Amino acid sequence: MPAAASRTPFRFAFPAALALLLALAPCVAHAVDEASMRRSAELSQRGIETAALGDLPAAQWLLERAVAANPANARAYAHLGGVHQSKGDTRLARKYFGIALEIDPAEPDALNRLAQLDLADGNRAAAEQRLRILRFHCETCEQTRELARLLSSAPAAPLEP
Repeated sequence: MPAAASRTPFRFAFPAALALLLALAPCVAHAVDEASMRRSAELSQRGIETAALGDLPAAQWLLERAVAANPANARAYAHLGGVHQSKGDTRLARKYFGIALEIDPAEPDALNRLAQLDLADGNRAAAEQRLRILRFHCETCEQTRELARLLSSAPAAPLEP
């Protein structure tokens, strides 16, 4: 019996230490220096501008480099999703919008574009929920106004008898 009693403190200490290590691991894994953050922001901006010019492969390349430089760049993920949406790959678009929203739940481009995909899939309720989130965080943002216009012009779901 005494041998079992001596193992008890270790048994409780180990899970606590493991929990602390796991809690701190994401902070360590996502640590990015200031130069990498600046580089990521520059690459994101260039990717966004390149996508606006219609060069989607180059925009994708730039946005992927932005994400590699700073994996916590929600804006880069959102616009990478936009590039895939423009290319017709809604599965990858949803994936990247989702990652952007995991990093920043109020990322306006990800909320707006994901709501557009929701509407296209017939899920008006999800699109309306994303509009509520947008309005809460940024009432005057262009993304909020665009989604509100889209929802007001889209036919409402028919009521079930």
